Amino acid sequence: MKAVYAGSFDMFTNGHMSVLDQAVDLFDKVYVVIADNSSKKRRFDTDFMKMKINEAIAAKGYADKVEVLSSDKLVVRVAEELGCSYLIRGLRNATDYAYEENMALINTALDEKIRTIYLRAIDASISSSMVYELYTHGEDISAYLPYSL
Repeated sequence: MKAVYAGSFDMFTNGHMSVLDQAVDLFDKVYVVIADNSSKKRRFDTDFMKMKINEAIAAKGYADKVEVLSSDKLVVRVAEELGCSYLIRGLRNATDYAYEENMALINTALDEKIRTIYLRAIDASISSSMVYELYTHGEDISAYLPYSL
């Protein structure tokens, strides 16, 4: 079975990695898709973030099961192209669930064969936006990232 784990990943945090850790246990192949969202301005270049995610994947020994891509297409369409049956979404809290459930409903309307599954991010209450804010103020963020900046 194959799955897509998509997000802006602008920073890819330990919370994201904890979701990927779980996904690797569940699926034969996981595509981490850096989604270029036209309504969001990226803080880190997509190619740079792809390199950093690949570093983290290599350090975990996931290189044979995980591939990092980027796309500006709808995630459900990327999943179709890759032959994936599942979309993985990470959750931290009830606010995340409400947002993700709306997205899952839209994706199901676009392709009812592709299912969305939620995986709880372990020990990941700090968002990538919060980590970035700490970073811009010169704080040490190494405890929040699975790679070094």
